[in-house]
Amino acid sequence: PLGPPGAPPRGGGPPGPPGGPPGCEKAQENPLWRSRESQPFARKLGDALLFSGSANEQLGAAVAERLSTRLGRVSVSRFADGEVNIQFLDSLRGKDVYLIQPTSSPVNDHLLELLLMVSTCRRASAKKITAVIPYFGYARQDRKMNSRVPISAADVARMMEAMGVDRVVAVDLHCGQIQGFFGPRVPVDNVEAQIVGLDYFESKDLHKPVVVSPDAGGVYRARKFQEGMVGRGYKECSIAMLIKRRVRANEVESMDLVGSVEGRDAIIVDDMIDTAGTLVEAARELKSKGARRVFAFATHGLFSGPAIDRIQKSALEEVVITDTIKVGGGLGFRV
Repeated sequence: PLGPPGAPPRGGGPPGPPGGPPGCEKAQENPLWRSRESQPFARKLGDALLFSGSANEQLGAAVAERLSTRLGRVSVSRFADGEVNIQFLDSLRGKDVYLIQPTSSPVNDHLLELLLMVSTCRRASAKKITAVIPYFGYARQDRKMNSRVPISAADVARMMEAMGVDRVVAVDLHCGQIQGFFGPRVPVDNVEAQIVGLDYFESKDLHKPVVVSPDAGGVYRARKFQEGMVGRGYKECSIAMLIKRRVRANEVESMDLVGSVEGRDAIIVDDMIDTAGTLVEAARELKSKGARRVFAFATHGLFSGPAIDRIQKSALEEVVITDTIKVGGGLGFRV
C-alpha cells in the first residue's frame, strides 16, 4: 500500500508476518527465506543496490532473499491529486542500481513510477542503472496493425532511454524484437521462464503429453517447451497448434487445431493470460478433439476483467503461472 509523503520507506520498515508474505507457502519452506533484519546487506552485490517499486514488492523481497541481501530504502507515495512522489533514502552516488518493477496493471501508473525511479537514480549520480521489468507492459503493441496507430512498445523503449537507463532485464517478452527497440547503448536481456513450467510438469504423471501453442505466433515458445519435456523423459511429447481468428481485441471468433491431442494430456503454453478468452476457448477446442486433460502454463498472469470467472467455468485442469505479476488471493482455482 502506498502512503502519503513521509510514509515509512519501502525496504526499511518492520518485517512481515513470520514465514514471509501471505500465500508464499513454498517460500516458507525455503531455508533462504529469513527476516530482512537477519540478512547481511549487499553481501553478494558489492557496491550494487537493489530496489523494488510498488508493483510487486513480494517479488522484490524474494529476489533480495535469494541474493542474501535486502532491498534498499525508497519511499514511493502519492500526492492528493495522484502524482507520484519518489525519494531514495540510500546514497546512489557511484553505485550500480537495480530497479525491480513490472509494468502491470495499472500499467500507466507503474510505468511512470519506473520512469521516475530511473530518472531519480540518474540525477543522483548512480554509476549504472538496470531496470528489471519482469512484465513489460505495452509489449503487445509492437507493430502497426492499422493506420494511424502507435508502436507503443517502441515508444516505451525510447522513454526508458530518455530517462537514462543503462540496461533492461525482462522476462518472456511478448515479442523478441522488442529488444531491438532499444538502441545499442542499452542492452536488453530477455530471460525465459519456461524452466519453471518444466520443473512443475516433470513431477506430474502425464499421459503422452502434447504441448499446444494457442496461436501461430507462439509456436517457437511451444516448440522449446516441447523439447524441454522430451529432455526430461517424456519422449512421446509432441506439439500442436491452434489457428485463431479474432473479431476484435480479446474476442476470438473460431479456432482450428493442427496436430493430434486425442487421448493425450495437453499443455497450453503462452506468455500471458489476460482476459483468458483465448485460453478458455483453446481448452474447449482441445477437449472437443479428445484431449484427456488440459493444463495451461503462462509466464504472466494478468487475469483482467472476466478472466477468473471464465477459468473457473472452463475445461482447464490446472493453471500454472510465475510470480512476475502480483496476484491476489481467492482466485477460486489452483494456480
